[in-house]
Amino acid sequence: MNIETGKKLVSERNYIEAEKIFINLLKEGENLTLVNYFLGIIYFELQKYKKSKLHYENSLKLSPNSKEILINLAYLEQSYGKLEEAKDIYQKLLNLDPHYIETYYRMYLLDPDSLKEQNENLFSEIINKKNSTLHERSLANYLLSKIEKKRCKYELEIDYLKKSHADIFNKKKNYNQQSNFYYQDIISKKFTEIVFSNFKEKQKYFPIFIIGLPRSGSTLIETILSSNNKIKSLGENSVINMAVLNQVAHKIFAKNFDKKNFNFSIDCSELELFVSKKFSNLFNFNENVRFIDKTLENFFNIEIILNLFPNAKFLHCSRNLNDAIIAIFQSLLPTLSWTHNLDDIINYVDDYIKTINYFKKKYPDKIMDIKLENLTEDNKKISKEIFNFCNLEWNEKSLNFNKNKNLQIKTTSNVQLRNKVKNYDYDQYKHYKFMLNAYKKKYKWI
Repeated sequence: MNIETGKKLVSERNYIEAEKIFINLLKEGENLTLVNYFLGIIYFELQKYKKSKLHYENSLKLSPNSKEILINLAYLEQSYGKLEEAKDIYQKLLNLDPHYIETYYRMYLLDPDSLKEQNENLFSEIINKKNSTLHERSLANYLLSKIEKKRCKYELEIDYLKKSHADIFNKKKNYNQQSNFYYQDIISKKFTEIVFSNFKEKQKYFPIFIIGLPRSGSTLIETILSSNNKIKSLGENSVINMAVLNQVAHKIFAKNFDKKNFNFSIDCSELELFVSKKFSNLFNFNENVRFIDKTLENFFNIEIILNLFPNAKFLHCSRNLNDAIIAIFQSLLPTLSWTHNLDDIINYVDDYIKTINYFKKKYPDKIMDIKLENLTEDNKKISKEIFNFCNLEWNEKSLNFNKNKNLQIKTTSNVQLRNKVKNYDYDQYKHYKFMLNAYKKKYKWI
């Protein structure tokens, strides 16, 4: 076994096997900077704060000026609510390299007030430099958009956001609405005809799947549930998506896809084995603990999931759709190809509406609607309803998750959620009507 094998396993999210390899490499005493660095990543993903910090710091001792290690260590501290420690690390990064755009971006996510107008020239300089990477230009344009938003210059904000997304989008495929909708149409109709084999003790598990659109309160819901020590979150792991891609979706999304002559077929035993193995790499199924899967696009896979896990429950997080569209476009979500172009966002949302409405009618007892507006206005009432729906015992501690120092919050919402839950800025889309007006005739829900 070597470092490359371990890195490959990390990229595949097989952290259990990756840990074994890097522990062995640690004993061998070679490439200790890199070995400790990857152990830091592994333990971060396995939600083991102390171990992750120990290995990042060990790696840093050997390479004290590594910006990559420092960024990861800062993010570790930030995700566990240790905000002052994170700020100190970001300050060290600025001292090392005042032109490192990643630091300014991470600082903004930690504290939006850290973004200063006097940095405009620096960001513009990064954009105009010939040797700047697409990633660097994307972050610089993104930060300039936030400065314009502070000035209430919304059209300028959107102009910078378009440039930021374009730099990411250069490396992404366009969202294929026709293929995607056909895919979910196949899944919803054909899976009713499939008799699954016995997934090992599948009746034993009562997983919770959080679904919906980004920026709609999913992390808040996940965090409230995770405050219960009998619940473990697996985050946005995409296990089900990988299973489907492995069997069906890669055919549907292929360039030579032939809708008329496509034969739907799936090896159920292979699918079940794949899911079981992948989940086991993230979570010990033998533990007497329920798990949460927060892969939001699983609303496409409800039929599959209920065949795999008949006792599954779905928490559907939602908000005003116009607000959701704007919030998605105002975020950088590089792994979601459909979020970098307004046409793609609206097409995706249209597919989402059709799909979730279909499954809500078909499985009304399996899906609970949770509106972000209601959740933030009456957190206690809605939280109780969530626990009741999931057949979980309610505890007042669920409302005080922001005080839980052992709780990891990975998403960009982590700082916001460490503060007391408060009402979101609803109806912010009113500032961006100029973006949405062109879509009103085609999409009646806008």
